[in-house]
Amino acid sequence: MDKLKERSEVNASDKWQIEKIYKSIEEFNKDYTWVEESFNTLKQLVKKFLNSKEDFSAFFKFDSKISRVIEKLSVYANCKEDEDTANTTYQELSSKIQNLYAKYSEIISSVVPNIIKEDENKILSYIDEDLESYRHMITSILRQKKHCLSSDNEKLLAAFSPVLGSASDTYSYLTNADMKLGTIHDEENKEVELNESNFSRYIRSKDRRVREESFEKLYESYAGVKNTIASLYGSILKYDSINAKLRGYTSSLESYLNPNNIPTALYNNLIKTISDNLEPLYEYFELKKKMLGLDEFHLYDGYVSTIKSIDKKYSYEEAKSIVLDALKIYNDEYIKKLEEAFNNGWIDIYPNKGKKSGAYSTGSYDTLPYVLLNYTGEYNDVSTLAHELGHSIHTYFSTSNQPYETSSYVIFLAEIASTTNELILSDYMYKKATAKEEKLAILNERLDLFKATLYRQTMFAEFEKNAHDYVDSGNIATCEYLNSMYYDLNKKYFGDKVVVDKDIANEWSRIPHFYTPFYVYQYATSLSIACYVAQNLINQTPGFKEKYLKLLKSGGKDYPLELLKIIDINLEDNKVFESAIDLFKETLEEFKNTYLEK
Repeated sequence: MDKLKERSEVNASDKWQIEKIYKSIEEFNKDYTWVEESFNTLKQLVKKFLNSKEDFSAFFKFDSKISRVIEKLSVYANCKEDEDTANTTYQELSSKIQNLYAKYSEIISSVVPNIIKEDENKILSYIDEDLESYRHMITSILRQKKHCLSSDNEKLLAAFSPVLGSASDTYSYLTNADMKLGTIHDEENKEVELNESNFSRYIRSKDRRVREESFEKLYESYAGVKNTIASLYGSILKYDSINAKLRGYTSSLESYLNPNNIPTALYNNLIKTISDNLEPLYEYFELKKKMLGLDEFHLYDGYVSTIKSIDKKYSYEEAKSIVLDALKIYNDEYIKKLEEAFNNGWIDIYPNKGKKSGAYSTGSYDTLPYVLLNYTGEYNDVSTLAHELGHSIHTYFSTSNQPYETSSYVIFLAEIASTTNELILSDYMYKKATAKEEKLAILNERLDLFKATLYRQTMFAEFEKNAHDYVDSGNIATCEYLNSMYYDLNKKYFGDKVVVDKDIANEWSRIPHFYTPFYVYQYATSLSIACYVAQNLINQTPGFKEKYLKLLKSGGKDYPLELLKIIDINLEDNKVFESAIDLFKETLEEFKNTYLEK
């Protein structure tokens, strides 16, 4: 294994050019000081912003100016800290930005409540041509008017929110710090301590005893604190239910979807469409059972690979060529930006000592859309490169074609461009592959993506809806109810030919996403949309490429479902979800045929 370099030893050509933001800390501090000194002006503007059209305009324009600089400072500080997390200088910069954000948030905290309180016609009369870029943001605030409480009640709820929201922090402390998962015996029969990190390795072990033992030990540990976790999650459910009722929503689900103008029918349609099409998933599990040579297929058998691992390595230069060639189905404008990303310092490529793990895309209106990688030459690294560049090109097109106020796209749309690139790359790599093992590896990765994202996340979404609906109806979500309901969902999604082990009833209690309610469904919708987009691009549907690029350039200028109409998508019907299911079926059939080849 190669020794990791110090950050100072990494070639400049392999680093992102963060210095394009600030050449020195002195330059950073100059902007930081300007923001701090500008807070007094911002405070004065907040006090009088509703007095007149001129005051209204002055506040929003100055607020944008400050916000842009804070975001620019944040990108620099966070990227520099992530280059070497042990560097105390950049730790300090990152902490300073957190404090700056907190001060800024406190200053403008009364703006939204005051807009909502004010006469709607008066607010709308303030939005002239000069403030047109703010219209969507302001009208989105006004949409929430009927769901707002009196000023005193809003203050009361705000004061209690840290207490009411502490369940998530308590859950995190319990599961990440206080809980001990015990020990298991690894493949060499050595006793090892089980934790959440190595569980993902042991559940994929070729040794079935290890898989079973780690599965049972993990859920046995969660069963030991089941009532505590049920109480924590129950408090989230109860708070959401009370909050929804107080604000006049028909359900907790509606209260979470309404701010982005997403109807509950979409959420329900996702669950129904996937639930009506579980047969391909059952077929997938049956195939895995045969390939593994098992008499019974248990849940702990679901993660072990059925194919030989591929040792093929890709140099970074090879990865660049592959990604550029795979994505040439886009137009010249897209490819030129990809080339710019590779050649002009957008990407921080290799691991180094202290560098943040994983990969991400980041940027602001006034910076490049940077990409952090930890590239080691695996196929997954090539896929990650395409994925993160999907984010960055989306960000570039949004910031280049929208005013600052409408340049940010919402989470609902965020994973579409990245996942589309992954699927296009997968299709490209499969068509280029000549060895049977390589083809199987690519298809297997795609199948795993669908299993983990389309099906599993929809099962999670159904669990969340059931739990919230149960409490909305006046019931108490006990541990017994949550375990029983989750177990029944597993039986539904895995089917009769899989042994649904009783221990899985406790799995819901180890899913941290449930403490950010109604978030996970967006993974399934994003993959579904990405399948639709990728298939249209690969098949060169006339006019679709231009429509898709128009979507990428639209930022957040409208609600997500309105923007998706640009590419002829209506998520309240089944078309997009069914296209994802069809791609899963096709991939599964191709996998079977390839596996059976001599």
